[in-house]
Amino acid sequence: MRSTSDNANVGMTVRRKVRSGLLLSAVLTTSAHLSKIAVGFLLLKLVAVYLGVEGMGRLGNLMSAVLFLSLLAGGGIQNGVIKYVAEYKMRPRTLLRFLADARVYSLSFCILFMLAALAFQRPLARFLMGGDDYGWLIVVLGVAQFGFAFSNMVNGTANGLHQTKVYASIQIIGNLLTLPLAWWLISHHGFAGAALAMVAFYVSYSIPAFYFHVRSRLRRSVRWQKIHWPRLRRLCGFTLMAIVGSISVPVVEIVVRKLLTDMVGLEAAGLWQASIKLSSAYMGFFVVFLAAYFMPIVSAEQDRARIAGSVRRFMGLVMGLFFMGGLIFYLFRDYFIPLLLSRQFSGLTDFIQYQLIGDFLRIATYVIGFVVVAKAATRLYVVLEIGQGVLFCLISVLALHKGWGLQGVFMAHVAMNVIYFLTSVIGFYFYSRRTV
Repeated sequence: MRSTSDNANVGMTVRRKVRSGLLLSAVLTTSAHLSKIAVGFLLLKLVAVYLGVEGMGRLGNLMSAVLFLSLLAGGGIQNGVIKYVAEYKMRPRTLLRFLADARVYSLSFCILFMLAALAFQRPLARFLMGGDDYGWLIVVLGVAQFGFAFSNMVNGTANGLHQTKVYASIQIIGNLLTLPLAWWLISHHGFAGAALAMVAFYVSYSIPAFYFHVRSRLRRSVRWQKIHWPRLRRLCGFTLMAIVGSISVPVVEIVVRKLLTDMVGLEAAGLWQASIKLSSAYMGFFVVFLAAYFMPIVSAEQDRARIAGSVRRFMGLVMGLFFMGGLIFYLFRDYFIPLLLSRQFSGLTDFIQYQLIGDFLRIATYVIGFVVVAKAATRLYVVLEIGQGVLFCLISVLALHKGWGLQGVFMAHVAMNVIYFLTSVIGFYFYSRRTV
């Protein structure tokens, strides 16, 4: 029989291993996200240098369309895959059945989107890029979204199983593959090359994802089988959330960008596009960090008091990190903006503080939002996402019609996030106080 001291030593050893594992995971995740941020900034720099402010504005709609499909490809079920893989990882048979159903579900949506791209390539090209000549880009995007969906499935499975090394490797290798190709496309083929580079940024992850998928033991165990409809219905909830999330960001951006272009000019649209792309680059770090670490924790937790404690800790962490980084960026904005973009974008220094304030509040609400996703609270998620999208649109339209121009759109971003933050905090307070 072991002595008390032996048991204590074993416990200390286990705790040390857990801490070292968490540290390694944090380092790998940080490296993956830093590489994505770096490549995102460099892509933005290439577009800024070769296409200028007006070129950035012209490319904006396609950027939003690519983001839309990256979120919705394969049904937009990546967060659902993370959630249910984390829940089923100790039940191998259930896990394999779920992955088989998710594969069929994802492939069905990919085929649907491909058919839509073929059928509506001309009107979509006119809407997004102003001419039928770019219909072929819509077809390319329709093919590329198979890669988006595949890498989302592999990443979701790896995150659910806490395979941080696999996830980080996919991100880093994909980012390294993107940059040289993007430089060649943008420098040699102008607008069309930049459009292809935006697609390549997302599809490049499918190459290392395929390598890890082939090596995975799960690949050999997952079999095509009779579909389990109750599981598919649960995935439908995540698709609905992805659709709403896609509409609330990319589609809203397209609408506001068109209004801004018509009422202020293409240069103003280019400055705003540069700002939201800078924002998405650094915000992406926090979003994927929360998806990889925070959501699996709250998915497995049922006690509301413990969930509330996790929310407070993670909210304090991400807000603290963002505040320090945002303050440095703002104080040295006259240096950072020309460095990250070009001197043509120096006008952005007058507005970047609004973007940073809104994003500071937004990153706090993301923590609460991930609780909603983890608990598959579809109706609440839909209401919140539609609400913030409609609110931003309405405030932006009002500001533009008041003659506030580009500053009005930035102020709308702040106002919407203040309302969204307060609503989320109050709602979560009452959620955490409930006993059933």
